[in-house]
Amino acid sequence: MVSFVHDVTPQRVVFAPGAVARTADEVARLGLNRALVIATPGSGAQLGQRIVGLLGARAAGLHAGAVVHVPRAVAEAGVKAAREQQADGLVAVGGGAAIGLAKAIALQLGLPIVAVPTTYSGSEATPIYGTTDGERKITGRDPKALPRTIVYDPDLTLALPPAVSAASGMNAIAHCVEGVWVPDRTPVTMALAADAIQRFGANLPRAVADGEDREARAHCLVAAWLAGVVLTAGTALHHKLAHVLGGLGLPHAETHAIILPHVTRFNADGDADARRRLNAALACDDPGDRLERMKRGFPIPQRLSEVGLPKDKIDFVAAEVAKMAITVPRRAGTDDVRAILLAAY
Repeated sequence: MVSFVHDVTPQRVVFAPGAVARTADEVARLGLNRALVIATPGSGAQLGQRIVGLLGARAAGLHAGAVVHVPRAVAEAGVKAAREQQADGLVAVGGGAAIGLAKAIALQLGLPIVAVPTTYSGSEATPIYGTTDGERKITGRDPKALPRTIVYDPDLTLALPPAVSAASGMNAIAHCVEGVWVPDRTPVTMALAADAIQRFGANLPRAVADGEDREARAHCLVAAWLAGVVLTAGTALHHKLAHVLGGLGLPHAETHAIILPHVTRFNADGDADARRRLNAALACDDPGDRLERMKRGFPIPQRLSEVGLPKDKIDFVAAEVAKMAITVPRRAGTDDVRAILLAAY
């Protein structure tokens, strides 16, 4: 019999071309008077400075220190900056690194977040956070980490390089693939997963091939939002494996993209209904092979050996994941995880 609990978290979403111009209005709507803008260095800082200008007197400045996986020292520096600037809120501008740092700050200081995403990670739609300490990544979920408002502007993604578009899109697809077999899936999250996979399947190759394809970019950004909502239902083998690998310093989105076909092949035989849903969404008979073909068509790393995984760390990763005792949709023991890693290596 069908049984589920669907817990809807409050979050405002503003989606439109040119919506970045509304950021100041959304900050004001939350009653913020000293919003600290969080971004990555380089081009992220340039966009962050633009947001500072849009906020005007409501800006507490720019902290462009975000780094992928949010190392503990980076999180501590962000908390210190927010305190020094007496920030009463945060505006996270960019991809998962900026949003992740804003979440880490919010967890410590209880500050509301306005997210302005520029990639397809979907992190902005979840209360899930993650930081790294040495070679270990610590993840969890907390309502304080969920951005109060998301401002989606497809125009901000037009300059996204092909490799970043592809990797972050595959990362979001992973949320959806895993979403059809996690224990806490609901009819809503499974429907959103199917919609997002279909949108990405039709539009991600277009966006990678032509970054100025505004229609494809818009569909991918919608799909990224849906994928983030799906991720709130929980994670299983794919994300647990990616998080352990992330603790070793591997790039987040690229790692997700590389392991996705391999984990999908392993899990697809463990849940006939999930496999049927994936086949329908991907218009295929073998979801693992379909995702492998998609990955091979993108200008991104294809193997874990290409993104810095030392082969002698495979046993460590396999043991760490096996400790999590993952059983849905299939039990993933040490040998199973090792085989997946070797195939992806």
